[in-house]
Amino acid sequence: MLGFSTLGCPGLPLADVAALARKYGIGLVELRCAADEPVHVGLSKAEKDAARSALDGLGITALASYYRLCDDDVSILADHVELAHDLQAPAIRIFPGRSPGTSVDLAAERLAKAAQIAEGVTLLLETHDLLLRGKEIAAVLAGSGASGVGAIWDAMHTWRAGETPAEAAQALLPWLGELQLKDAASATDRRPMVPGTGTVPIKETLAAAKDFTGPIVLEHETKWYSDAAPFEESLAAFVNLMKQ
Repeated sequence: MLGFSTLGCPGLPLADVAALARKYGIGLVELRCAADEPVHVGLSKAEKDAARSALDGLGITALASYYRLCDDDVSILADHVELAHDLQAPAIRIFPGRSPGTSVDLAAERLAKAAQIAEGVTLLLETHDLLLRGKEIAAVLAGSGASGVGAIWDAMHTWRAGETPAEAAQALLPWLGELQLKDAASATDRRPMVPGTGTVPIKETLAAAKDFTGPIVLEHETKWYSDAAPFEESLAAFVNLMKQ
């Protein structure tokens, strides 16, 4: 099923997010979880109920948290787990870490502890920060020995780290909970472009992940790039690309 991240439409009211999804036949949304978004850990019960109502049946693939295994205390995750339960979100996106001590071994150790408090919510570790390659994320997941964990494959990051789509797929498919696609001008110029017009190997990634039946999500980073291609134009191109 196709989805998109609200990173592409920062601050957009959830009712408008749902309307945009319906317009393009999108069934899932990844909700950026931050203080400047409609969804964050400070919501009251009434606000959480209102959020679910505003989504009008639109499914949630994950809450996109900014919890970093090697950087943050595991207690920070507890509020995100509660929010996920209240919003009926099956998973939480987490990052490996960007501090100097970030490593596969430390991330695996911290993930084992994090999984103990996830209480039925899947923790999806993204190819991000200092562990960009699929083989690194797969090693963290295997090394943790934890259940209820998986991977988000951000295809741009594995590619810019020098891993081919075939190599990333081989490492990540046994763990894959979400495939995240975006396009950019180059591996060093990550300005978001309309999918299919940049240099990220999207078609090769889809071919490598042909057996994956889970969510495929457009992450168009409008939030971080003022010169990003327009989000709705990019969403339309993403849907057309997937139809092809």
